Amino acid sequence: ASKSCSCRRVNCYRRGVTPATVLETVLLLREHTRHRARPAPAMAAGMARTLLAALALLSLVAPAAAVEVCKVVDLQLVTQTGEFFLAVTFLGMGVTTVVFVLMAFKAAHEKRKFYFTTCYITAISTFSYYAMLSGQGWLITPNCRQLFYVRYVERFFTTPLILLDLGLIAGADTGMMAAVMGADMLMIFGEFMASISSGHIKWLWFVLSLMVFAPLVFVMVRGYRSLVERSHPAVVEMYSKVSWLAAITWSLYPLVFIFSEGTGDWSPNFEIMIYGVLDILSKAVFGFILLLSHEGLDRITNFKSFAPIHETPMSYGGMQGQAPVESYI
Repeated sequence: ASKSCSCRRVNCYRRGVTPATVLETVLLLREHTRHRARPAPAMAAGMARTLLAALALLSLVAPAAAVEVCKVVDLQLVTQTGEFFLAVTFLGMGVTTVVFVLMAFKAAHEKRKFYFTTCYITAISTFSYYAMLSGQGWLITPNCRQLFYVRYVERFFTTPLILLDLGLIAGADTGMMAAVMGADMLMIFGEFMASISSGHIKWLWFVLSLMVFAPLVFVMVRGYRSLVERSHPAVVEMYSKVSWLAAITWSLYPLVFIFSEGTGDWSPNFEIMIYGVLDILSKAVFGFILLLSHEGLDRITNFKSFAPIHETPMSYGGMQGQAPVESYI
């Protein structure tokens, strides 16, 4: 009778578990095991299992004092103004992607690697902005602020592709480009961890991300530049434009982070607008400058836009099969 009563009492407490009921259950189990005749080692093992079960139940019902719940009035959410900027940036990136794809199919085979890489940059960004516009890929940070984490997923893939474009222009070796792209991914990961953290941990992650970001800027404006200076002046001019555009726009992203995800002084709507402008400049405008620099791309790929030698007619008294001087100009 005692055994059945104890079992019924335990089953009843499973419906509404509280610290008091857990303690009472432990006492009942202890009293029940005391009346049973078994050796001392077995009794000790049973008591140990009972105490471990009690601790597990207490850990489930104990209040989480460190968890803070955001009030509705404290939430910083994106409104219709922010959705408007998301829609504008989405359309801009989408149209740019379509233009780049059409340009890629018309480009020479030797130059298509630049076109396809740039197409992926704007295409991934287009998908990201569509997700944000659809209300997906976001969470509430400990600072009660809406954060589109899909933005960091997009940067994790697009910024290495931008560095790949710069490395291809500079003619860097595969190992160096892989190291630079890996460092960039590490920087984006640190920035994402900073955005979802709070207090001093947030700023520690931010500083770690900046420590990786500084060498990347140096590689863009000096490291790769030293390789480009040995190339044709058209290549040097093209690299100067795209590298400085990337370095300047990338340097503005941490400033936006400080006043938006960092301190929260800027509203989510203003944050979306600034990030949208920077994304258009660092991806779409970057791509147009790169892909419209025809002479620079020709010199990089050694592409000859003039007719082959064996198809060139004889002129200026030259010998048969010899290309005229103006065909090389």
